Amino acid sequence: MSIIDKFESFATDFELTVQDDDWSMLEKYFAKDATYLNAGSPDPKCEGREAILGYLKKDVSNYDRLLDSRTLVALTLPVTEGNRLSRRWQCIYALAETPDLVVEEEARYVFEGDLIKEIEEEPTSDSMQRVDEWMQKYGDKLNT
Repeated sequence: MSIIDKFESFATDFELTVQDDDWSMLEKYFAKDATYLNAGSPDPKCEGREAILGYLKKDVSNYDRLLDSRTLVALTLPVTEGNRLSRRWQCIYALAETPDLVVEEEARYVFEGDLIKEIEEEPTSDSMQRVDEWMQKYGDKLNT
């Protein structure tokens, strides 16, 4: 299976996991000693499969689930170079009586065989500013 196929499978299962909250479904995609870096997060780095899955679950619960909807749009096709894959994407968050929040990021993956060894997500600086402004104006409306 190519790394694009493996990535597409992971992306599909991630979206299913966001819906059903069964994070164990994603274990099969990560190396045991994988690392995850989210450049836009206050606690940006996780090391180890279990820590990554815990972080992702917490992030989705503390953010995505507090909004009415989340739509993920690929801005580019996955680009590969050797065992590396990158893709730019946009996530559109909706919450009643607020403007949509649009976040753009680049996600970079390093594969070790069929497993994800590293993920690095980096939001654009404009996106970080939009998130800060949106949270200041509308954060009290989140579905907590």
